[in-house]
Amino acid sequence: MKYGFFSRLMSLSYILKASVISFIAIIALGIYDFTLPIFTESQAESFAIVGLVFSLVYVASFLAEIPTGLAVDKYGRIKVLLFAISAIAVLGIVYYFIQNIVLLAVLSLIFGAFSVGFWIPSAVLVRDYSPRNMLSQAEALYLDITQLGKIFGPMIAGLVAAIFLARFNFLLVSIFMFVAVIVGLIIFRKHKHKKTKEKAKGHRHKANISLFAILFKEFISVHKHAAPLYALTFLVYIWMAVEWAFVPLAGIIRFGFTDVGAGIILGAMMAIEGALYYFSGYFMDKIGKRYIITAGFFLLFSSTYFMFLATSPAVFIFAALIAAASVSWILPGTESLLTEIVPTNLYGEMSGVFDTSKDVGLIIGPLASGLIATYLANPLAPFLFVAVTAGAAALISGWVFWPAKTKK
Repeated sequence: MKYGFFSRLMSLSYILKASVISFIAIIALGIYDFTLPIFTESQAESFAIVGLVFSLVYVASFLAEIPTGLAVDKYGRIKVLLFAISAIAVLGIVYYFIQNIVLLAVLSLIFGAFSVGFWIPSAVLVRDYSPRNMLSQAEALYLDITQLGKIFGPMIAGLVAAIFLARFNFLLVSIFMFVAVIVGLIIFRKHKHKKTKEKAKGHRHKANISLFAILFKEFISVHKHAAPLYALTFLVYIWMAVEWAFVPLAGIIRFGFTDVGAGIILGAMMAIEGALYYFSGYFMDKIGKRYIITAGFFLLFSSTYFMFLATSPAVFIFAALIAAASVSWILPGTESLLTEIVPTNLYGEMSGVFDTSKDVGLIIGPLASGLIATYLANPLAPFLFVAVTAGAAALISGWVFWPAKTKK
């Protein structure tokens, strides 16, 4: 019984609590990520502008990662989390009234900065709560639950865009974020995690221009696998940006999908991804992370290449679903590896550094893909770009992780 299903579930009960507020907030973020490229394309009618505006969200995120990570350690995970969600709720209302492409770009920068205040404390709470012998399973459970938000988000957004207008989705972002704040206040009202009370025992840094270089050197020196882990995360997030920015657009423009159809397809991709997270994490804990991570990148390479070659909606959809599934073979391993190699007293700082890899991928992915799609006049061109990067990631993963165990 000690090692049974229910005992494992009880040991992950804090992960369940941390996942509830994230699930609601990620519905809002799923609506936002689905709506922004479609709304931008309707205003600018250019793949390059879509990629630029979508990338600006993550340019701001990149700049905000380190200060936010330090704030999480200094002021507490919960305070930073609730403040950021409240700010995003207000921004959703502002988005609804924007009709100028320049103002849209500026607002996207602001949105990106505040979104970091959701992602970092959420990730750190999961690291705080994860049992050391179940790191991959804990990450996978959190990803499974929050993935539901990524499933419902685009489906809701596609339906609203079809019935009303795409801009009405921004109001939904506000509604869901306000609900997340209320639920967070209820959940955290009596529960104070020890990490939010104690003084940070990590390094004392002040946010300045040179801080990223300093902390990045510290991150690299934490473990020999820190640098390749950063690179692999950067490469998988290229795909995660491209799928949200260009799967709906490519489906609508090349294959004639409706907004509702595009939302359903993206939601189905998130469902396939979420359905495999926990099983992937479980097997990672049993047989090792490195083999499954490498296989995940090979799967991503082959599926995105077939998306680029697709000449029928059926082939495109099938390959897109396989590409989405590949992410579940990668993220539980990369996230749990970070928890494994970083000292507990530096979770906030190091999570801030590590998350910049995600931002770089989210910046490069849509920006480069938008330029390539515009130059080639082909909405499927971004998937060839992803195939190249995924192939490189598979080689890096196999070369670095297979010769030796990932643990110290």
